[in-house]
Formats: sequence, structure tokens, C-alpha cells
Amino acid sequence: MPITGTTRVVGIFGDPIAHTLSPVMHNAAFRRAGLDFVYLPFHVSPASLQAAVQSLRALNLVGVNITVPHKERIIRYLDTLSPEARLCRAVNTVVNRSGTLFGDNTDGRGFLLSLKEQGFSLRHKEIILIGAGGSARAILVSLIRAGSSRVTIVNRTLKKGQALAHRYRALGKTQVRSLPLEGLTDPTLLRTTSLIVNCTPVGLHGEVFFPLAYSATLSTCLFYDLLYRPLPTPFLSHARSARRQTLDGRRMLLHQGALAFSLWTRTPAPLGAMGQALSRLLKGPVTKHAT
Repeated sequence: MPITGTTRVVGIFGDPIAHTLSPVMHNAAFRRAGLDFVYLPFHVSPASLQAAVQSLRALNLVGVNITVPHKERIIRYLDTLSPEARLCRAVNTVVNRSGTLFGDNTDGRGFLLSLKEQGFSLRHKEIILIGAGGSARAILVSLIRAGSSRVTIVNRTLKKGQALAHRYRALGKTQVRSLPLEGLTDPTLLRTTSLIVNCTPVGLHGEVFFPLAYSATLSTCLFYDLLYRPLPTPFLSHARSARRQTLDGRRMLLHQGALAFSLWTRTPAPLGAMGQALSRLLKGPVTKHAT
């Protein structure tokens, strides 16, 4: 569909931004849905974030996705927040509602939908979250809401993990605690864990992952890396070698994007077209099945 004077604009703010897959995914969705929209990447430095947010009103953009490092800081420049964004203290989607900027966070819901596709229930399960940043916070909120029995946050900086655990342990009935990285080699912890989620960028470029006793986990334990790339990350490669189920971040990316699409357009997202676009880009299936 050609860009005309009536084309509506959405996009993504980030720094860096050249790596983003969202334009391919969303533009494929707009074409399939027959919508006169275009999705563009915007390289926005931290120093320019406030001006960039103000431009949403000035240029009448429909909205934007927000990625690192802006998910937390952008909140101060928005007018209203969804309960999810307020709870996570992070925003990944902004909608311009006639000049009122509404912030939401679709990461946690996208994560839950990706697990639901696997038939994986979080209820009464013990989970390990690796990392304590913005992504971990969104995932933690979702795990608590889904009824997990215990979430253990394992982080390089113990104080940061403890602060996250303290902030959210009163949210539900889920036990939330924090341990240092050495917890990843503790068989006592691992043998009752049903899901281990990597919320850190470690492994994106093939770097060595933290020491982890993969074979000490339950044989049914699922290893989930929020990262996605054509080849399995070291975290997932080691899990596969231990004959454990694995899942990367492609389906979460897809579902959080589909939720943002619906927020902007008020129409259901064409998941098939979005998944096919990601598959071509990543040279591998964005499969519904753990591998």
C-alpha cells in the first residue's frame, strides 16, 4: 500500500534501534489488514526522549512502541497509564488518544500468551527469573498474577534483586525471594523448578552464559530466553544438550506486538502475517511448539 497524505504513522523509540524487528512485523500486519498505516523506527537518545514524546502530539502520530533504555523514564512524560504499566513501572506501548498520551505494557501479557500456546500452566509452579531489570519486572508481575507458588529472582547484583522481591512480594500469594547468581548451581533450588526465564541480554551475541546446573532441573523444566536470534542462545543450547524443553522470545515478541497493534488500530491483529514476517527475518519458524 503506497504512503499517501492520509497514511497514519506509528513507530518505535529506542537507543540503539537498528536491530529492531518490529517494523517488518507491523508493516506486514498493516498490509494484511488493509490498513493505511506505516511503522517506522526512531533512534531516540535519552537526552531527546522528552522532545520525542512531545512530537507524538505535534505530528499526530497514532502511537509508538518503547524499547531500551526508555521504558521506565518515559512514564514521567505521559498523561495516563494502564494498571499494568503502573504496576510494572514500565511502558512499552504509547497510544495518542486525541492528544492524550496513554501508556501500557504488553510484555507480560505477551509472555503469558506464549506460554499458553505451549499448554504450560504457571499455577502452583516454582519459577526462577534471571535478571532484575525492566523485563524481569513485567514478567514477575505476570507470574504472580498467574498464581505461581514461588518466584526466585537470581541476579548479578543481589541488592537489586532483593529490592525487586521486596517491591512485589505483597502483590499476591506468590512467595518472592532473591538469591545471588550462585543459586543457579544449587541442586536443591533447581530440582523443584518448573520454569527458568532469562531476562538478561547475556547470550545475545553468543557470549558465555552464567554457570547453571541444567541437568539438576526437573526433566520437564522449560528454559525460556526472552532473547531471540536465528541461532539458539548459549542458555538454550545448554538446556537442549541436557534434553530440556526450550523456548525463545519470538512468540512473546509476536504477542506483545499484536496487543500493541490492537491498541493502535482497535482491530484484531493478523497473527499469521506477523509470525510469517518474523520467520523470514529470523530464517526460522516462529513456532508455537517448544523445541
